[in-house]
Amino acid sequence: LDLKDAIFGKRVTDLTVEEAEQAAGMIEERGLSVFCMSTNLFDAAFEVGEAAFRQDHLEPLDRAIEIAKVLDPSLVRLIAAKTAEVETGRMAYLLGAHPWLMGCYREAVGRLSEAGFGATIENECHSCIFETPEDVEQFFEILDCGDAVNFTWDVQNLWQMGTFPTMAVYERLKPLIRYYHLKGGQHGEEDKGLKWKSSL
Repeated sequence: LDLKDAIFGKRVTDLTVEEAEQAAGMIEERGLSVFCMSTNLFDAAFEVGEAAFRQDHLEPLDRAIEIAKVLDPSLVRLIAAKTAEVETGRMAYLLGAHPWLMGCYREAVGRLSEAGFGATIENECHSCIFETPEDVEQFFEILDCGDAVNFTWDVQNLWQMGTFPTMAVYERLKPLIRYYHLKGGQHGEEDKGLKWKSSL
């Protein structure tokens, strides 16, 4: 399972320990397990500054780890951050004007690793720092956290950022990918509106 929201009407990170234990019991009863606990940590524009960003996205990490210890996921998701200031060249802007953000990611990955969890970073669309495969590669190279962190490739989101999904893109990102998100659908013959569709 990928646990994100709509769990007893809450986001996974808003569960109480008792609710997480209840969910874990239900999961175990069904012979399932949790692959990813999808937090929304780091899903924000970083122009708020380091102090505010740490308060909103690093301080809540202890709580997320507490819930993860109950649900026992293989991965805990962080989001590739956003910028409110630039339309393109976002990674260059981040590294030039806000390099402290990489330290925040390193700290989060380290804390998750110490708690026994892998970290995965997922690309979003609309102002995401990951516009291209090159951005993803550069980010993980500079992050330099080895096997403690990997990439969740949301194909549609990177497509919306301008990179069409091809096998060449996949082969390029493959060394970083641990998780793959694909949304899809099929239209009928009469019109192009989706007749069948799925979320993840």
